[in-house]
Amino acid sequence: ENREKDYNEIYSETFRAEVGIRAIGLIYHDHSDDQNSEENVFRLKDNIEYRLFSASHQYLLLLKELGAAELYLQNIYNKNPHFINPNTFPFGNKYFDKVERELSSIFDSIIFHLSSVFDYLSHAICYMYFNNKENTLYWTKLSKKVRGDLKGKFEFCKVLDEVDRKFVGRLYDYRSRLLHNKRDNHNFSSNMNLDDLSFQLKIAASKEVLKHFKMVEENKSSEKQEITLAYLSSWLIKQSFYEIEIILDAIKIDLENNSKFQQNLMKPK
Repeated sequence: ENREKDYNEIYSETFRAEVGIRAIGLIYHDHSDDQNSEENVFRLKDNIEYRLFSASHQYLLLLKELGAAELYLQNIYNKNPHFINPNTFPFGNKYFDKVERELSSIFDSIIFHLSSVFDYLSHAICYMYFNNKENTLYWTKLSKKVRGDLKGKFEFCKVLDEVDRKFVGRLYDYRSRLLHNKRDNHNFSSNMNLDDLSFQLKIAASKEVLKHFKMVEENKSSEKQEITLAYLSSWLIKQSFYEIEIILDAIKIDLENNSKFQQNLMKPK
C-alpha cells in the first residue's frame, strides 16, 4: 500500500545483506588456510551484492512504471473515456495489454536477477568448502550434492537442502518456465477514483506463478486478497534476504568448527 516505504525497506536490506556476506568472507579469511582468501572472497561477494542490488533496483523500476501507467491510463481516459471501457475492444484492450507487458517484463527481470544471486552464492560456498577452488558449482548442482555425497558432512548441507526445497528450487523452476516454455500473462484490473479521475492499477499475479510460490499465499490476512505483481516482487526479494541469512548463519558455524585461526596467528597470511 505504501510503495515508497516498502522500497526503502528493501533498499536498506540490500546493504544489510552485503554486510552479512562481507562478514562471512572475513570469517573465512580468518579461519581458513587459503592463502588467496582475501582477494577471492571479496570478488565473489561483489558478484552477489551486484545481483541483489539489481533485483532491488528492478523493483524500484516496477513501482515507478506502475505509477507512470496509472497516469498513462488517466490521460487516455481524459482523451476518450471509451478507450478504458473493456467492451470497447472485444479482442483485448491494447492500452491494458501494453501496460501488462511492460510490468511483466520487469517482474521477469527480478526473477532472473534473484536466480543469479543464488548461483553466485553457490559459487562462493563451493570456493569456501571445496579443496579445489576452481571446482565451483551452480545452485542446482550444489543442491543435488548436499543431498548426495556431502549429505551430513557440514552444518550448511541440511540448511541449503531445506532452503532449496521450500524456496530457491521453486524460483529456478519458474525461471526455467519463463526461459524455455512461455511467459505468464498476469491479470489486469484498475479502479478509478471518481473525485479526481485518477487510476489505481492492480495487476494480479497469475495462477501459474502462485502455484510455484505457495508460501506467499500463507501470508495473506484474508482469502479474498489478491496477490499483485508488485506485492509478489517485494515478497520474493525479502524472502531471498531471509534465506541468504539462514545460509550464512550455517556457514559461520562450519567455518568456526573447522578453524585454522591459531595457525594463522602464528603464521599470518
